[in-house]
Amino acid sequence: MSQEERIQRNQETPDWRRDFGMGGVPVQVVAVSPQLVQACELIDDLGRGDSRFVLLQAPPGGGKSTLVAAALTAFTELGRPCEQIRLGHDPGSVLERLVQNKLDAIVVVDDCDRLNASILRRLVAKRRNCQGLLLTATKVGSDISSVLSEEHDRYLRVPRLEERADDLLRVAGMMWTRLPMPPLAEACDHSALTALREGVYPKGAWSLEVILTSIVELLEASGDLVDGRLRRKITSSDVIPHLYRLMKEQMPQTVVAPTDAVLVVEGETDEVYLRRAAELALEQRGWHLLDGLQIEAPTGRTGGGSAVVDRLLELRRKDVAQIGLFDRDSAGLAAYDMARKLGLKRLQLPAKFDPLARDDQSAVVEIEDLLPIELLDRYYHEHPDVSSEERHWRLGRWRIVPLGKDKGELAGWVCSVASYDDLERCVYLLVELRKELGLPSSAEMLDKRWLSRLQNRPSDACEPSIVSTVPPATSAVHPLDS
Repeated sequence: MSQEERIQRNQETPDWRRDFGMGGVPVQVVAVSPQLVQACELIDDLGRGDSRFVLLQAPPGGGKSTLVAAALTAFTELGRPCEQIRLGHDPGSVLERLVQNKLDAIVVVDDCDRLNASILRRLVAKRRNCQGLLLTATKVGSDISSVLSEEHDRYLRVPRLEERADDLLRVAGMMWTRLPMPPLAEACDHSALTALREGVYPKGAWSLEVILTSIVELLEASGDLVDGRLRRKITSSDVIPHLYRLMKEQMPQTVVAPTDAVLVVEGETDEVYLRRAAELALEQRGWHLLDGLQIEAPTGRTGGGSAVVDRLLELRRKDVAQIGLFDRDSAGLAAYDMARKLGLKRLQLPAKFDPLARDDQSAVVEIEDLLPIELLDRYYHEHPDVSSEERHWRLGRWRIVPLGKDKGELAGWVCSVASYDDLERCVYLLVELRKELGLPSSAEMLDKRWLSRLQNRPSDACEPSIVSTVPPATSAVHPLDS
């Protein structure tokens, strides 16, 4: 597309901008990508009185608050009653009326993932008792998303801003109008627009605004911008240094702390899940589960229980405190027994987390079995070209076994969408490992009721729609499941 064509397209705002609340100051939403177009259509549906129960999931700076503001403005203008649950305020009155089937209003909650988990579950469970529901979230657990599967339910996931190039440039253009500059498409040459479009924005629109403001400030300081007039075109060399600086500033800072012990796991995906669980525990609970604890997995194709034993012996020779984490399967049991005979510190994945609820002697547990079955099922629904290795049914419970070649991709996907609740069993595992090693743990971590609640969670959940709602025939059940 030529520069002239790009300028023309950005001027044709009806093609990409929605204005909500035309009676006053409208809330403007950039809607080019299919996800934002659909989000605007869902707001229209609710405004017309159509029953819709909507969950919009988007990363930080992905437009959640703007969409909520647009919806509230539209509902007010149309005379549609709505109840907004605000964080930090008691939602008791709204919930009470919802439970009593007396709420003739649309319920709106921004950042619903920051609500108390039990309140959110009740809200979703009773959604049919109100006129409509609009929720936004950064992360949402499978216990919520899997419930929203009925006719009027809509679960919409909005990609990161840099994955919506057309939205990105138009959001940038709207922000640019608030700065003392000519229109963005006229001020920039092709290389500058390309650099903006291909940049990485860790906090979405907030990061984009930082970049644009920094560019203007530097142009003013250099004398290339005087009284709102540019003496030259903005190029990629004006944009890229700011992108690099932003990435560096917003990358997590590594704090070098003494390593009191090393946790050796069987595979790289074990390490991925545990590290992500630790991050979520820090965000949600303030727990520093990796303080003094280093996780490592054997590299390449040398993983497995025997490799864990070899590494533990090597660490012991170096006088480094260590512990091995072993799968609860035949190979893991053999390696665990070898570690016991050698006097090595060790822990197995808990038998109580066997998805099929077998006894301790016959339980089989791998790291993926610590994930909610609904989350695994969602992965295969969203990746129809990927097949599981096995699916087992026993006593009303499912177990899904991923193919080994797909475990890395699955782990990456899980870590991008999982909530604290989804990875809470991994959090529990880290706490147990800290206890075994004698590392500091808070009283809240050591609550003995925790395990009971976690192991009972599957039976509290609705049966997921895996393959079909009808249990497989006896011939389809794996011998281990009988």
